[in-house]
Amino acid sequence: MTEFTGILFAFALLSCSLNSFAGTAELKLVSCHISKDAYVTDLVNAYREQSGIHINIQAGNSTSAIRDVQTGVADIGGTSRYLILNEKHETGVKLLPVALDALAIIVHKDNSVESISQEQVKAIYTGRIRYWSELGGNDQKIEVYALKNKISGNGRTLRELLFSNTDKNFHTRQVFDSIEELEQALLQNANAIAITGVSSAHMRDVKIVALNGVKPSVQNIKTGDYSLYRPLFLSYDPHSPNIESVKDFIRFVLSKTGQDVMRSNGVVPYREVMSLVNKKAREKDTAYPQIVGKI
Repeated sequence: MTEFTGILFAFALLSCSLNSFAGTAELKLVSCHISKDAYVTDLVNAYREQSGIHINIQAGNSTSAIRDVQTGVADIGGTSRYLILNEKHETGVKLLPVALDALAIIVHKDNSVESISQEQVKAIYTGRIRYWSELGGNDQKIEVYALKNKISGNGRTLRELLFSNTDKNFHTRQVFDSIEELEQALLQNANAIAITGVSSAHMRDVKIVALNGVKPSVQNIKTGDYSLYRPLFLSYDPHSPNIESVKDFIRFVLSKTGQDVMRSNGVVPYREVMSLVNKKAREKDTAYPQIVGKI
């Protein structure tokens, strides 16, 4: 079963199981930077306004958003990557896809390059294209910025989407511990290139470069015309002592109000892309096994 088929099946099961529950405990939510900017913060605030229930958001990354849920440090996680198969620190955790996000190619705002092909991106990240002049820009060396951690949400997903190889090495001397550090450094370097979540990119004074002539707009993500897109997930433990409270928050996330919050932040609610998910499953575009299940 493909990853897209598994997600679709699990999403339907989970949606059907989210009934109203009495009594809601205060929850801890660990979120990666991308998910936090894309939807988590605004959803938590909207949930508090509607229910009066506070959810404590803790900064983390995509890995901690999964593994802290497994250990019980957090009740919910906001992550931008799939589970790692056969990784003991991630067993028992379930993922619910809630939105579709894009990976955006960013450069300094003064960079003259407007569009890059996907093959050119791959060539840049493997060192086969080294100068901006090869892309119609100035005669300066391209400085690739990447994350140090290959299993981060950004680092792992980028490798999956571009190379189908999660262990792929990038041609770079500039690696960073977090996406925030990477984005901040790019603001100061006219020759740098990096890839980050589109929601986070929109919050920086950078240029978002088109991919194959297509910008990562909500509409282009929704239709699949922009090719570097990926699900954003909420992670949870179905055996958590606070599972009823977790379900109550998830029910809000899947409500019209929750979907409106995500849409206003530039990400596409997952329910709106079911046809795209089905299309990918039929095309067998990806071979990820099923790793999400019934709550």
